Amino acid sequence: MGIMSIKVPLFDPDRWLERALPVIRLAFGPIGLTLYLLLLLAGGKALMDEAPRLFEQGAGLLAPANLGLLYLGFLLSKALHEISHAAVCKHFGGEVHKLGLMFLIFAPMPYVDATSAWGFRRRRERLLVGLAGVLADLAMAAACALLWAYTAPGTLNSLAHNIIFVASVSTFVFNLNPLLRFDGYHVLVDLLGVPNLFQRSREQLRYLAERHLLRLPHAVPGARTPTESWLLPTYGVLSLAYWLLLMVTIITFVAGEYFEVGVALALFMLFVSLVLPSWKLVRYLAASPSLAFHRTRAIAISTAMLAITLGLLAGVPMPDRVRVTGVVQAGQTRQMHVSGEGFLRELMVTPGSPVQAGQELLRLDNPDLVYQIRLVRMQLAQLQAQEVQAVAAAVADLSAIVRQRQAIEDSLQTLLEREQSLLVRAPVAGIWVASDLEGANGQWLARGAPAGTVVNQEAWRFVGVLPQVGGHVFGDSVRQAEVRLRGEEGINLSALSTQVMPFEQGQLPARALGMAGGGEIAVANSDPQGLTAIEPFFRIESVLSPEHAQALLVHGRVGTLRLTLSSRPLLQQWERSARQFLQRKFRV
Repeated sequence: MGIMSIKVPLFDPDRWLERALPVIRLAFGPIGLTLYLLLLLAGGKALMDEAPRLFEQGAGLLAPANLGLLYLGFLLSKALHEISHAAVCKHFGGEVHKLGLMFLIFAPMPYVDATSAWGFRRRRERLLVGLAGVLADLAMAAACALLWAYTAPGTLNSLAHNIIFVASVSTFVFNLNPLLRFDGYHVLVDLLGVPNLFQRSREQLRYLAERHLLRLPHAVPGARTPTESWLLPTYGVLSLAYWLLLMVTIITFVAGEYFEVGVALALFMLFVSLVLPSWKLVRYLAASPSLAFHRTRAIAISTAMLAITLGLLAGVPMPDRVRVTGVVQAGQTRQMHVSGEGFLRELMVTPGSPVQAGQELLRLDNPDLVYQIRLVRMQLAQLQAQEVQAVAAAVADLSAIVRQRQAIEDSLQTLLEREQSLLVRAPVAGIWVASDLEGANGQWLARGAPAGTVVNQEAWRFVGVLPQVGGHVFGDSVRQAEVRLRGEEGINLSALSTQVMPFEQGQLPARALGMAGGGEIAVANSDPQGLTAIEPFFRIESVLSPEHAQALLVHGRVGTLRLTLSSRPLLQQWERSARQFLQRKFRV
């Protein structure tokens, strides 16, 4: 794959570095270190202060209009990265004679040859040369964080935001990670004292396969010490797993904005990780000199292992389970709302306690209402006094005063009813659930605000929702259903019966099941409660045994429902999971 990484030297920077040595020594001295730490602190504070805006702007990182700035930011960051390697190498007496461009997958980026650092006797100097690029990236990210935080939206602000990303996130994911052959890898090699760690880890894995799977007596190990015998294969497996995980993450990220590019990357990854190794294995079995006297046995063992693996994956039914997030609901509930408005003055019953019908639950306080009642009573008293005086003076027409008094009495009656509505009573007997009101003393509650739920504990159910990309559940029989509640994951609650019902769209049973509350179902932005679904889903209801009511079941408690379906081979389950992922993520 060398065509994907071509290096083109441009000129010898050693003379320039020699002239810049005074500046380099100052930058890597005590003064430079102090300024560096202050810059990191200032940049980190700016990012924390503007964290919401940072992540919001990051959503458009791969937008077409931003790609040019992203690549420009990458070039600027990597130029400083490579120059820092060269500067530190020169600082410790090394020589740097190559600076040029490397075409990585045909995209140009700068590089320098600082391999003379491997000749340094002191490990500390070699490590500093290896880490110089990362240290420069963090400094550039901090400086751009300050620039981004204190500039208005525009080209400069967007460029600074892109550099923050490429000089921080990509640095930790790629350059500093020892599982990829970049700066972190070379630092790890120097720390462990194991040269050619990457290549020898592959050789050790090959030795283990030849020795223990193909039974080759003359297999040559890549390890030279007992420590390397476990270190090399461990590194080999971890680096391979990280590469696969990184590629899948990158492909998913790119495909979210450019689906066709993501598909091309996925095909390339499939070729590199499956087709190419398979071809190498076939060529190894057919023509490797190391199998000269054992080729038939090696082919037989490899064929048998492949047949057994495919047979287990494609032919042996395995337990098939689906997990669904949901909430506990009582069979009978009564949702309560505040009919008045005011400040919460007192909770007269502790939420979670049993209540009787008509029992007082909470009291609100409305100073404006109290003032209005006092004022109306004073007006009523004044009118009553005027009416008495008129009667005593034998006034012929009292109708006007009487009408005013009756109107004031009606207003007073309305205000007194409003005052009565400040006292909330239980409509039915049951358990009063109102976790949102605990610790809310003094909080203003508007008219119609929720005042908890009275729950009847005689019947319980668990209600979950599943996107309709999981349509196999609807067409399959549920063999068993178990519920685990959040905070009590060690206890399985068996469901007595389960029903699966399709919903094109509708109201979710709880906010926690929609994306607004951290769930999987997309909800309408216009719904402040986060309950109106905008995509089809299955509503799955499982009846729970009431014997767990007192100990575990609380109305509205979030948990997970595990449905055991008919057994099917793993390949079929993986294919279904991949199809659901594509439907869910990319709508294909």
